[in-house]
Amino acid sequence: MTFTLRPFQEEDKPQFLELFIGEKGYVHDKWKPSFTKEVLDTLISRFLDPNEPVYSVVAIVEDKIVGFANYVTHRFTWTIEDALYLNDLFIAKDFRSKGLGRSLVEYIYQKADKLNCKKCYWNTEFDNYKARILYSKVGVKTGSLSYRRPFENEKIEPNPFD
Repeated sequence: MTFTLRPFQEEDKPQFLELFIGEKGYVHDKWKPSFTKEVLDTLISRFLDPNEPVYSVVAIVEDKIVGFANYVTHRFTWTIEDALYLNDLFIAKDFRSKGLGRSLVEYIYQKADKLNCKKCYWNTEFDNYKARILYSKVGVKTGSLSYRRPFENEKIEPNPFD
């Protein structure tokens, strides 16, 4: 299968948004309400603004966007150099297991090198087994758990270590 990887362009917006928040897209149902028009417009404008450290690369097969990787660069307290965080990586179902995911990760690694980001990292869900197979081939598992501030009306689970 022949595909092209390239930075997001303004004309990509309709296809990208369908893949990002569409019916068979990346964003899970529980997160969709947080993606208002304002949030999505801001995301797109950040991709297009060269002064924003927010980026997207799209995977194209026959003029159709079939995957993407969104990433940000940021300061990091343990290094002088910035870090690169791979925020989102998604491949449309019919195009999985064809090398696109690996190619997107390798593209991100190249960008990290170009931007002088010594640390390049990402998270995935524990039950995202297919992605974890790929990530085990292209990265090192850190052994860390991620925590975040609870959303409004979200309960904190009891501590099993108490």
